[in-house]
Amino acid sequence: MPRFQEKRELSINKLVEVALRLFASKGYEATSIRNIAGEAGMSLGLLYNYFKSKDELLEEIFRRSVEDIHASFVQSPEQGGSGIEQHIRQTVKLLKEKQDFWKLLHGIRIQSEVVRQLMTEMQEQTAYIEDRIRQNLIEAGIPFPDLEAKLLFASIDGMSSHFLLYDHYPIDDVASLLIMKYKK
Repeated sequence: MPRFQEKRELSINKLVEVALRLFASKGYEATSIRNIAGEAGMSLGLLYNYFKSKDELLEEIFRRSVEDIHASFVQSPEQGGSGIEQHIRQTVKLLKEKQDFWKLLHGIRIQSEVVRQLMTEMQEQTAYIEDRIRQNLIEAGIPFPDLEAKLLFASIDGMSSHFLLYDHYPIDDVASLLIMKYKK
């Protein structure tokens, strides 16, 4: 990769990282594009060379998260357990590793203007997640997989929200109990 391209990628990654941290800690609406540029140590003009707006930065953060969501469904024979168990464990791992992102996601779900901008992408991800969960339930022989997928997705979502909102939430214990409910 040419030096110029490498430097450009580093700058973009820095902006995404700073924006994510600020959106998660201060809130999307309370974070200005000027705050992001200042915190990243670059001029406003340079930031605008990479992103046209704060909304575009938010969209980039979400684009990058799609890989994580898809990765949570990849089954690994070394890990053992059913697809459901692996998905729950991978979700917990992602929550712990990328807590700022997930706080941002859960926080903006209630900010109507932001949600409207990302509604299509969020609906696509929700449909993907429910479908993958349903497939895992079918493979595990669980009755009523369509309804059960909605229930399991809501359980994982609730577990995730509580982990992000409350210090010392026993996410590992809750995840283990949830896994036990789907063991044959």
